[in-house]
Amino acid sequence: MTTLRRRVAITLLVTMLATWTAIFALRYAEITRAETGLLDQDLSDSAMKALLSLPTSLLRSEASSEDRFELPPSNAVNGESFNFQVWSLADHRLLVQSPWAPAEPLARGFANGFRDVTLQGEPWRVYAISDAESRVQVQFAKSAAQFRAEATARMWNGLGLLTLIFLLLTAATWLVMRRAFRAVDRARETILNRTDMDLAPLPTAGMPGELRPFIASINHLLGRLSASLERERRFLADAAHELRTPLAALSAYAELAARSDTEAARTQAVHKLRDVATRTSRLAEQLLDQARIQAQNEPPTDVLELARLAEMIVRDSEALAARKGQRITLDAQPATVVGGLDALGILLRNLLDNALRYTPAGGRVAVASRALPGGGAQLSVADNGPGIAPAERERVFDRFYRAPGALESGSGIGLSLVALIAANHGARIDWEPGLDGRGVGLTVTFPAARRGAL
Repeated sequence: MTTLRRRVAITLLVTMLATWTAIFALRYAEITRAETGLLDQDLSDSAMKALLSLPTSLLRSEASSEDRFELPPSNAVNGESFNFQVWSLADHRLLVQSPWAPAEPLARGFANGFRDVTLQGEPWRVYAISDAESRVQVQFAKSAAQFRAEATARMWNGLGLLTLIFLLLTAATWLVMRRAFRAVDRARETILNRTDMDLAPLPTAGMPGELRPFIASINHLLGRLSASLERERRFLADAAHELRTPLAALSAYAELAARSDTEAARTQAVHKLRDVATRTSRLAEQLLDQARIQAQNEPPTDVLELARLAEMIVRDSEALAARKGQRITLDAQPATVVGGLDALGILLRNLLDNALRYTPAGGRVAVASRALPGGGAQLSVADNGPGIAPAERERVFDRFYRAPGALESGSGIGLSLVALIAANHGARIDWEPGLDGRGVGLTVTFPAARRGAL
């Protein structure tokens, strides 16, 4: 697996190696370039210094190979790779020469400048320079093998220095990267040592600026996951708490029906058992609806006709109203909203179920929908039941809250689901007067749909 650290390290090392190679090549070209290179520059400098060191009286003396000084026995010089001559240009007379120089001119033709010649079958580099009055000429020659040896020696010296710099840069790069990624390594160790359910945010202190947005995204995801797990824990706890009583009642009524001695007692127990089963089924349905709504992370985007939805929900509830002798009226005017079909169906069904549950037999429930002039829509449900005290109206939207003194037993989930769904749709819930001067009315106002959603 290629890590970011490895990529950065390889990139830096390759860059430094390429730079080192380029410097090496440029250095080699600078040393070995003809005439303007360092080796040729040394050759010409030696020739010019020798010319400036010669006395003019040298022209009046006769050169003799026998009249030479000798080195001490303990010293030796390899002169076979280096030769020089001093010539009189007037009569082409050899005035001075190195011990191993040939008798013929090193630069035939006595032309000034650089040239390549062959001496004893070996290539040599020659530089010739004359004095200002063209009386004498100094000719310096160095073998090509000596040139290469000196170039190689210079290159090895430069190579050693560049290698040392390369190693120092490599060590500095390693130290900088190790320090830069130390916070990342700590974060990795922290994550590896966590328990399965530890969803605390990752630390951002000391993190490189480039990694902080990535860490922030992970922390955001951990927060969402923690909230989701918390909702699941609360759902399981609530479900266990709320289902414990009806399940116990189911067991008790079933046991009572099984032990009843008379048909009347058995029938009464069965009716009670059916009622408890119905309430338990409704409670389980509302709990599942709540879990499904809370699990939805994406905002609703369906374009719905509110009047058709209201008509469908009212038709489904007419059988329940008929059993209690209640009447449902519907005033469904065309109105368009943006939302989720299932969620809005749950919202209206819970509003209508709550009104039918607490409205006495023979009562009336009114459902209406309409479009607003400035955009948006309203959905309202009103009844002529006992109503809700103003002091209790804010609390009825809390989950599992039941108003004290209520004649009907509910789960306390219905209106909390209504509030949750309304909030997810950006809607507002308002309290309105009930029917016939009593009861209560609830109006849900939906915002205007955006043009892009229609």
